[in-house]
Amino acid sequence: MNKFTKIVFKKEMMDTFRDKKTIFSSIIIPIIIFPLIAFVIGLGSSDMVKESKEPVQIALLSEENNELEMFLKSNNDVNIIKTKDYRKSLDKLDVKVVVKIGENFDEKIKNGEKPEISLIYDDTSQKSEMAKSRVEQIILSYTNHIVVRRLENEGINPQILEPVDIKSSSVSKEGGTGLLLFSMLLPFMLTIWSAVGGIPAATDLGAGEKERQTLEPLLTTKANRMAILMGKYFTVVLAGIIATIASLIGFLIATKINPEFLGESATLSIKSIVIITLVCLEMALAFSSIELAISFYARNFKEAQTYLSPVSILLMVPAYLTMFVDGRAVPEYYFHIPIINTIGIIKEVIVSVYDFKHILITTGWNLVYIALFLIVTVKMFEKETVIFRN
Repeated sequence: MNKFTKIVFKKEMMDTFRDKKTIFSSIIIPIIIFPLIAFVIGLGSSDMVKESKEPVQIALLSEENNELEMFLKSNNDVNIIKTKDYRKSLDKLDVKVVVKIGENFDEKIKNGEKPEISLIYDDTSQKSEMAKSRVEQIILSYTNHIVVRRLENEGINPQILEPVDIKSSSVSKEGGTGLLLFSMLLPFMLTIWSAVGGIPAATDLGAGEKERQTLEPLLTTKANRMAILMGKYFTVVLAGIIATIASLIGFLIATKINPEFLGESATLSIKSIVIITLVCLEMALAFSSIELAISFYARNFKEAQTYLSPVSILLMVPAYLTMFVDGRAVPEYYFHIPIINTIGIIKEVIVSVYDFKHILITTGWNLVYIALFLIVTVKMFEKETVIFRN
């Protein structure tokens, strides 16, 4: 970085972070968005947890007293509500499920027949869906009780139904479910903010300067165009990096607000952090140049926003497509696809997979994109028809 580039960089940094809009969009929004998501998820999950711990409210339809009715009444996980119109009660969720027991229930059980049990619920209600699943498990425990009793009456050991004892154990050393969620959310967050974090700064340093008519005086100084461009470019890159760091801070705050946001705790090694930082920096370097080029091409601030807004939407596509990709089984060809290769590397290192072949392929392609985008940006900045396009 030469003398004039440093001067331009310092000047642009001061101007950029003097602007309240840039501070809000590049720092404040990335910090608050994840705590806000965690808070909303926390509210929703706490309501569901509370619902699952309380007795499920059911209405019982049965023409005669029977063993299943007695079983349900004695079960602490069931609260039987008397209602005249069960459909209306179900619609208002005064009851979550209606259990309809068929005729001659006890007699059919005694004769080895299959009596009918109907569960009536509202499949548009999540609470009713959850209640239906709980009632099914409760009735299943009753049917298991019947099976055990029949086997004992025949002098057969009920354990004959379980010829094998299945035990499950995970080879994962740490993280567990939390690490799985971590590998889904962190790559999504980092790639998005690494790429779009510099958009507010790029919009202001290019189209914003043209609109304010402060670019022409800058071009008349001793600094050549390359020094001016590089000063602006590094400002946009730094803004993207700051936005990424801000989103990480927000992510950490989210885990404190709602400890169940990621399930079990998930941590990253120093090695993983270094690799993630490298690929995110490459993303910021590549996208900062193309964002600056688009901003210079735009006639004014509003037009630049119109051109740059689709960048965020386009980034969402690969981010969502790869959200459920297993970090231990990322396809080889993914590392030759822009953006997806960066997401693939982040996913791998989160689950402690360090494939340096994949890292070299991704870095190689990213360097190609950086060089290509910078060449385009330099060519556009050298054209009078672009700089003075208004």
